[in-house]
Amino acid sequence: MKINFGNWVFCPKLITSICAVIFFILFLNLGFWQLERAEQKRELQSFFNERQAKEIIDLNNSFIWDYVWIVNSESNGWFKDNDNILWRKVTATGNFLERRQILLDNQVNAGQAGYYVYTPFKVKNSEDIFLVNRGWVPIGGDRNKSPNLILTEGEATIHGVFKKEPRTGVLLIENQVEKLNANVTRFQKIDIDEISAVTKIKLFSYIIRLSPESEHGYIRNWKLRNSGENVHIGYAYQWFAFAATLFIIYFVMNLKKKVKENG
Repeated sequence: MKINFGNWVFCPKLITSICAVIFFILFLNLGFWQLERAEQKRELQSFFNERQAKEIIDLNNSFIWDYVWIVNSESNGWFKDNDNILWRKVTATGNFLERRQILLDNQVNAGQAGYYVYTPFKVKNSEDIFLVNRGWVPIGGDRNKSPNLILTEGEATIHGVFKKEPRTGVLLIENQVEKLNANVTRFQKIDIDEISAVTKIKLFSYIIRLSPESEHGYIRNWKLRNSGENVHIGYAYQWFAFAATLFIIYFVMNLKKKVKENG
């Protein structure tokens, strides 16, 4: 292929053109994919902000099922949607079931190994029991012993947000359930159904993550949620820049000046 531009001629080889086209399309697709990821993050952040702005769910003055069962406008019926409470702020007064402490293994804070402490919490004058993430504690001197844990006597009022089962936690051993003493069980991964079976307690399917300002917790350096869309937009610009750079290099490397014939 040859294309004339005045005193210049553009004459790339076939194999060079094929490779350039493949990588050019690849870079563009990666750029648009990153833009799609940015839009997804933007929507998630909007969803989070919307939920955080809603009224606080007071489990002592309302039934959690009032928020889970919602109207289906198409069939004029009701359907269960646990996600309807995701990231909603919540408060409750009740009792921690301290004899059923759960430790989530392999958690790191400031470079130090430790656990997240989960304790079942029974709402006052209700049969509802929620698993509460109370924060992080260091392992201590002996991994085979339980760390020093808070024993909350009597009623307690907690504040937090509803979350799904955490993605943190890696299964490192076949048997992920380890009894450290009569009241403390160590898990490699949080699974509500499995914890319910081990503790003999029927737990609600969502976890309450204790807020930093709430009492009765441990170290809670929760990461502030942000959309992260700017990171993906930055990556998109990089891929588009790669595509533009490739096009310029391809064009310049295959552009030659015409040789004037003597005579």
